[in-house]
Amino acid sequence: MEPEELTFQLLREITDGFSKERKVGEGAFGAVYRQGVTKNGEDVAVKRLRDGNQDIEYRHAQFRNEFYNLTKVKHKNIVQFLGYCYEIEHTNIECDGKIIIVEKIHRALCFEYLLNGSLQNHLSDESCGLDWHTRYKIIKGTCEGLKYIHKDLEESLLHLDIKPDNILLDKNMVPKIADFGLSRIFGDELTRTTQSPLGTLGYQPPEYIDRGEISEKFDIFSLGVVIIRIVSGPEGYSKHLDMPSDEFIDLFAHLDGSISQVSRNWRKRWQATCSGGFLVEACCHQVETCTKMALNCLEKDSQNRPDIFTIINKLNEIETGINELPQKRRKTGYGMTMHNHLKLTKEHKMITDQHQHSKSMISSRSNLITSGNTQEISLDVREELIVGREMKKINMATLLGSMPEKIIILPIYGIAGIGKTTFAKLIYNDTNFKYYSQAWVYVSPTFDLDKIGKSIVSQLSEKENQVDEIQHISSCLTKLLSGKKIMIVLDDLWENNTFQLEDLKAILNPGDSVKIIVLVTTRSAHIAQKICCNIEPYKIESLTDKMCWDIIKRKADFEARHDKEKLVRIGKEIARKCGGVALAAQTLGSMLQSMKYDQWVIVKDSDIWNETISKDASLPNHVLASLKLSYISMDDCLKSCFTYCAIFPKGHKIVKYDLIYQWISLGFIKPTKIFSTSQLCEKYIAHLMGLSFLQHSVSPTTYGAYGEHDTAFMMHDLVHDLAISLLGDQIFYQSKQANTAGSSCCYALLADCSKPLEWCTSSPARLSALHFLDCRRTELHGAAFEPAESLRVLDLSKCSIQKLPDSIGRLKQLRYLNAPRIRDRMVPERITKLSNLRYLSLRGSCAILALPESIEEMESLVHLDLSGCLGIERLPESFGNLKTLEHMDFTNCKNVTGVSQCLARLTKLQYLNLSNCKHIGRLPRELASLTELQYLNLSDSSYLSGNELEEAEFLGSLTKLKYLNLSSSNQPCINRLPEALGRLTELKYLNLSHHFTMKKLPASFGNLYNLVHLDLSGCSLLQGVTAALNGLTKLQYLDLYAYFSFHPKKGKKVLCNLSELRHLNLGSPIRSMSPSDQDKINGLLEWICTLTNLEYLNLCYNDDISSIPETIVNVRKLHTLDLSYCHRLQKLPASISEIEGLKFLHTKGCRQLVLDKSMLPQHTSSSENSPHFVVHNYVGESSRHPFRVEYGNHGRLKISRLESMRSAKEAQTIKLVEKTNITRLALHWTRDAKRIVDDAEVLRELEPPYSVSEFCLEGYNSVIFPSWVMRVGAYLPGLASIDFSDLPSCNNLPPLGQLPNLERLKMRRMDSTKKIDADLYGGTGAFPRLEHFRIDGMKCLEEWNTAYSSDEDGFVFPYLNFVEIRHCPRLRFKPRLPPSIHDLRVDSSDEVMLSGGDAVAMGASTATRLYVECCVVPLHRWSLLRHLPCLERLTIINCSDLTCSSPEFPQGLNSLKILTVDGCKGVASLAESLEDLTSLTELGVINCRDIRTLPDTMSKLTCLQTLIVQGCESITSLPEWLEELTSLMELEIGNCRGIKTLPGTIQKLTHLQRLEVFGCPELIRWCESGENEMKLAHIQEKVCSLTIVVFF
Repeated sequence: MEPEELTFQLLREITDGFSKERKVGEGAFGAVYRQGVTKNGEDVAVKRLRDGNQDIEYRHAQFRNEFYNLTKVKHKNIVQFLGYCYEIEHTNIECDGKIIIVEKIHRALCFEYLLNGSLQNHLSDESCGLDWHTRYKIIKGTCEGLKYIHKDLEESLLHLDIKPDNILLDKNMVPKIADFGLSRIFGDELTRTTQSPLGTLGYQPPEYIDRGEISEKFDIFSLGVVIIRIVSGPEGYSKHLDMPSDEFIDLFAHLDGSISQVSRNWRKRWQATCSGGFLVEACCHQVETCTKMALNCLEKDSQNRPDIFTIINKLNEIETGINELPQKRRKTGYGMTMHNHLKLTKEHKMITDQHQHSKSMISSRSNLITSGNTQEISLDVREELIVGREMKKINMATLLGSMPEKIIILPIYGIAGIGKTTFAKLIYNDTNFKYYSQAWVYVSPTFDLDKIGKSIVSQLSEKENQVDEIQHISSCLTKLLSGKKIMIVLDDLWENNTFQLEDLKAILNPGDSVKIIVLVTTRSAHIAQKICCNIEPYKIESLTDKMCWDIIKRKADFEARHDKEKLVRIGKEIARKCGGVALAAQTLGSMLQSMKYDQWVIVKDSDIWNETISKDASLPNHVLASLKLSYISMDDCLKSCFTYCAIFPKGHKIVKYDLIYQWISLGFIKPTKIFSTSQLCEKYIAHLMGLSFLQHSVSPTTYGAYGEHDTAFMMHDLVHDLAISLLGDQIFYQSKQANTAGSSCCYALLADCSKPLEWCTSSPARLSALHFLDCRRTELHGAAFEPAESLRVLDLSKCSIQKLPDSIGRLKQLRYLNAPRIRDRMVPERITKLSNLRYLSLRGSCAILALPESIEEMESLVHLDLSGCLGIERLPESFGNLKTLEHMDFTNCKNVTGVSQCLARLTKLQYLNLSNCKHIGRLPRELASLTELQYLNLSDSSYLSGNELEEAEFLGSLTKLKYLNLSSSNQPCINRLPEALGRLTELKYLNLSHHFTMKKLPASFGNLYNLVHLDLSGCSLLQGVTAALNGLTKLQYLDLYAYFSFHPKKGKKVLCNLSELRHLNLGSPIRSMSPSDQDKINGLLEWICTLTNLEYLNLCYNDDISSIPETIVNVRKLHTLDLSYCHRLQKLPASISEIEGLKFLHTKGCRQLVLDKSMLPQHTSSSENSPHFVVHNYVGESSRHPFRVEYGNHGRLKISRLESMRSAKEAQTIKLVEKTNITRLALHWTRDAKRIVDDAEVLRELEPPYSVSEFCLEGYNSVIFPSWVMRVGAYLPGLASIDFSDLPSCNNLPPLGQLPNLERLKMRRMDSTKKIDADLYGGTGAFPRLEHFRIDGMKCLEEWNTAYSSDEDGFVFPYLNFVEIRHCPRLRFKPRLPPSIHDLRVDSSDEVMLSGGDAVAMGASTATRLYVECCVVPLHRWSLLRHLPCLERLTIINCSDLTCSSPEFPQGLNSLKILTVDGCKGVASLAESLEDLTSLTELGVINCRDIRTLPDTMSKLTCLQTLIVQGCESITSLPEWLEELTSLMELEIGNCRGIKTLPGTIQKLTHLQRLEVFGCPELIRWCESGENEMKLAHIQEKVCSLTIVVFF
């Protein structure tokens, strides 16, 4: 039962004016009154929110929160919500001598009245009061209620104020949780922080008191306090606080043979009513168990508290135990024995649980079934079918246009099919509003404010191709609508909730527009009265019989009939039966068109007019009767096709080819000798559209590329009702029917894919079609479908499929399986047992690594969609045996191979999409065998590489081809096309874009006379295009963007032949060669203005366009004109204002253009195609930090300032997972900024598309991650780069090691992370391709465990090459460095250098380079060096202590060749043990200002070839032992002013080839003096100062 809306006057009457006598309780926010007996004979309670001016917004928010949460919960242990009152009363008062109108808001909630009041009134110690059974029942019932809101709802609900006052008891002492004013909706397993005051002192857990942290464990803590007080009285919790847990439990147990007072009191009561000691002991066990459980709930660490499942299971155990004991009959407080009472309770629980489960599946998810799509509908209204509304429309349009109010909301109401939508279209298209920005939203029975808002904003933002980039209407309408006139239509509004309607009115009135007119269509006069603003609702009256007859005549083509005179009387009688409803007249007219005279008579006299078509009395029976007559006239196959459409919910977008595949799979289509299956399907679609049983869901004026989109339909609500009524018990909607489906059910639409199918239908074996809806958060279980043995259609597209169950193989009759986005790595082998399967879609299953080897057993497979299956690298050898395949889609299967080897056998293929398949090899000749092919997409595939295509004359055999895409978005591959292209005369779509190296088209190109769509954008060097276009008179879409060889004169001749053009893009190419060419440009523009079918015209980046001709007015259908960056454009023609359909005019970058906005439509203001949108968040005032969506080049997307998200739903509307063109994604929260919604809730809704290869997450502040991050290997297997930055609260790392393609990983400033270990690895085989790993600012990171738990599994990171560790002061390796590392960089991370104290345990590493910076630990303690036997290069920078007293230091560095010491201030000398670095070939001492001399032991470095001394100001001379460095070849001395001479022994360095000196003035003079010339004569190259001086 849904809550009823009540008037305040009614509540005032039944509570005696809210009298004190009626008051039964009072709290902080209001009082509770007991109402008199209702008409149903039941008492109810009224909770009235307190009036007053203080904290108005908070009180209102509290009321709304409780209202919305109560509507979600229906359970025997939750107080039943019956009704509500939200009423605004206007009163006149005098203020300063003036009469002003004051609003007073009355708010109240109505509940069932619970006779025994709150639990608080019944608490007592164990010696008196409630008996133990009653107390136990209250504990159990409270836990059941808590389990329901925590676990059984679609989204977890936290109560956050569990206490005895909020647990009410009915007449049978059944507990019911009440007061949901503080409750919060939570996602799965989330923890968040808040600053809001929650709960009651004494019931709040420590994590909330200390850190403001809330989770399910908040309620568990409160439950523990409640249980203790139930067991031992109101002082029980105080006792717990005053003693250790063990002592408190001992109050209820034996202590050395003595019994505590509490236990004795319980025993006295039990012994008086029970026989034998078994029951007493069992009850004692119950008390003890409940107490221990309560104490566990009070654990300080929330992670150690049990969840509600654990508590319920424990209670069930002790309940079962006591029920099995023999008991003495005794009277309970309610006149029955305890045994009978417990038995009754158990039986009642079993029955109630079953009922509640069924009810919760239906009621709690009822909002899931209808889609609430805010999609476009066709806005064209055929004038010849508009009857009887012309004058009403004119009068209403005139009235609306003349009203001065800034906001007008006009509701249009009437019965179904009466013409509400048509009337709204008439006003919408009226010329009075041609200058208005407009939006049309289909609302549907399921009201979704976010979707409505998103649709309005996307339509008004002039972003046709990115309609879901702006997510929240309240945060951007002010900017978007400022200074404009707006018209919005909200079609088919069903919502009756006052709060929702008030919210809707609020977002429709941003307050800064010139004028907003909102048209609302609804069936309800009550809703119309609520939503109207500044105008009375308009009721659509029925058409007259004459008007209905006029419609019938037009639809039936009556005037062309030879027998029309005989039919007039019959036709008028039929018209009278339409009841004045246009839809009925249209349907009947279409049906009667092909009927003869006697059939007209049968229609007139049909008994159907007197039948009751639908059990729903609110539906107009005469309209349904007319629709049913049309249905009866159909052939049997078409009847089945039509009624099956009822499985799609109202407002649902029905994709044409999905519908056709399902029709075929169900056996509805029987091919004839004349028509094929596909032809019959097309015929049926056309027939249903002619009857108005199907309608286009997208306006036909919105032109799309041929073959690039699926046509979509929707059904009128009344037509849908007819289909439902015709099917009767054959169809089951889980949300609409409280009981299970009957034995005759054939089609089912379910809202939970995790529950057994038997719970929904008594005869699952009869089901032939099964759909699920909105189950993205529910994991699919095999039990949800496997009992349906006769199933032919199974649609799992709305389910979360972690693993496709093996039981799928049992559905032997299955023909259609739609199972996208599987997260598992394998497809079950048993799927190949589906030998009858025709349609299989696994699209987006990026984790799948392979197809079953026995796939050839699927011998009936016709349609296979594997698009986005990135993980598949090899096709099974038997794949080529799928000889029945007609449709094969491998889009974005980047790694797949073996395709070419299969093609020769797949000769029935009609559709082949290999777009973005990078590894399928070169273009094979086998492609020529696919002579049935009609669709071929090779864009960005390896088939376009090399020169094979240029010589591929065999392509001429594909004579049935209608669609060909050879475009390239990366590097151009095609230089020329084969002449055989001209033989593809059936071709309608051809895309050759972005091949800028292609210079000419084949001579035969003109033979493609059937082309409708041609894209040559980016083919900048192409010649001869204008000549090739001459014969292509059927072209409707032509894109020549950046085609620089376009000449105005030749272009004019070509365009004059292209009269069918609807889309023309001449961006960039129009250029004048001389002043005379300007006239040719103007002539070209004149010719363009003769293309009367043109809808889209792009002339951007044409500098030589200075004006647009006045004849542009002839292009009446034009809706988009792009003149961006036409720098010389100075003016627009005055006639542009007369183009009624013009919606988008882009003039960004037109620097000389002065716009006269008064002559432009409001919706054609100068728009900017910016790559991002800023959305402001309004909470009282504009937020200074809106979240931001930025699109960059090459598939980049960044969403920043996510902290300003107002709800998780707002993030959901971005539909990020559907943006499969994104490859680089960044999600950014501002660190330490205030949050409105927990980051984890937002991130849960921002699941990336499978196409993402680079992912950056920054500023995320939640403790844990949502499920898609924790299973990232299944969701994003293509990830190659990850950057986690500024994640201060995260202490549980996701298993990134399971990403098979990850190459680069960066983790920065994650303050709570202490270990890198198994959590990050996720199992064995971790990080199979990781090469670069950077860790920075991890101040709490203590351990990096580089090995698996088992020695047999070895080390992680098999290919890790580069590791950088910065500012990680506590980090150590355990047991050792990953052995594959070659380059290690350590900065300000001293403990890393101390890793590996145990040389044997740690083992050796193959690292060859080590870079150490800012280490204060003495060099001799650098234990890490002992385990780097392969180290060849060591760089030490800014380290303060290079003392090395231990001789062990250099012993392990036998391979060291290069040593650099740089910027080590305070270091007075280098280590004496350098002499042991026997392999050292280069030594650099740089910027070490305190070193005075080089150690004598360096003289033993006989392999040293290069010595660099720079910036060492304290060194005054080089040692004489320099001569012992006999291998020295290069000596560099710089900025060492103290060195004035070189030692005399330098003459003995006979291998010295280069000497460089700079920044040492005296030393330079010494070198350049004549007397030292002979000492340096043997050195070939000498560089002094800043000038290179070479002495020969």
